[in-house]
Amino acid sequence: MAPGSSDGSPLSEDNKHQEHHRVEMDNLTPSDLFSPSKARQQRARAQDWAHIDSWLSYKYAGRTVPTFERNEETLKVLRELSMANERADEERAILERVEREALKELDEVTTNPSDAHILSTLRAHLTPEGSTALTALASATIALSTPSPDPQTLAHALVSHTTTAQNLTNQLTLIQNLQQYLSKQHSLLRAQLHELQTDPSFSAPASLQRQTIEQTRQTKHLRSKIREAESQLSSLQSSHARAMTPASKNIASAEAIAEMLEQQRALGELREQVEALESEVEEFGGLPADLAAARKEVGRLEVKCDEVRRRRDELFEGLVG
Repeated sequence: MAPGSSDGSPLSEDNKHQEHHRVEMDNLTPSDLFSPSKARQQRARAQDWAHIDSWLSYKYAGRTVPTFERNEETLKVLRELSMANERADEERAILERVEREALKELDEVTTNPSDAHILSTLRAHLTPEGSTALTALASATIALSTPSPDPQTLAHALVSHTTTAQNLTNQLTLIQNLQQYLSKQHSLLRAQLHELQTDPSFSAPASLQRQTIEQTRQTKHLRSKIREAESQLSSLQSSHARAMTPASKNIASAEAIAEMLEQQRALGELREQVEALESEVEEFGGLPADLAAARKEVGRLEVKCDEVRRRRDELFEGLVG
């Protein structure tokens, strides 16, 4: 009986897979058949499933492939698994080939009996000091990774390693000093931050928001009063000019001038009050409306003021010194 002809063989599994692909093609709608993009997607999906089915049949080698749900997620996982498996097979094949080639090279290396005799004779005739020196020379050659045990080569390698070690030691010392400096600065900054967060002098007054709102309200009220007074003054001037006869112009001119001067004086006082309130409001103009944010901003500005003051004192001390 041919392999794979019985139930559960890879041949029957292939038949199942072909039947599954045929069912998928039968389920296509007319729009799928006449859509080039959907047709390409369907062909690519069918090719991926064919590759997965072939890979599973090869991996199970005559055993029944377990049944599973065929959907896009399963196809994606199986495709990634097959690609990873193929890469692992390729890496294993490359490793085996390298090992075979290395073993072949080792087998092809011929040993000269005379070299072994010379080496044994040399070792036998060496004094204890000479044997120790030869061992030290070989150990130094291996430790320094030099191509030959020539003393000059070993000396150059030793000097190079010593220089590199000294440079690394210096760099390590610099890094340690920098780390200590950064740690000290970090501690100082944390102390300053704690002081800013806990010192009452850096916190905004509790009534700041209420004062700002009240002053803004007063400013708006005074501005409306000014506009109202200016409108009344203009109206009075117009009505007075219309009602005034040529004979009474000279009589009423003194009273009109006095009234206008009084109104101008009152208007000037209102303007001074508005300007004073606006100057007070401008002092808090850059602060946020939120009370907590305003306190933080006031604290930041006070810290900046202290820094400028310290800088001024340092410059003055430098000039005096």
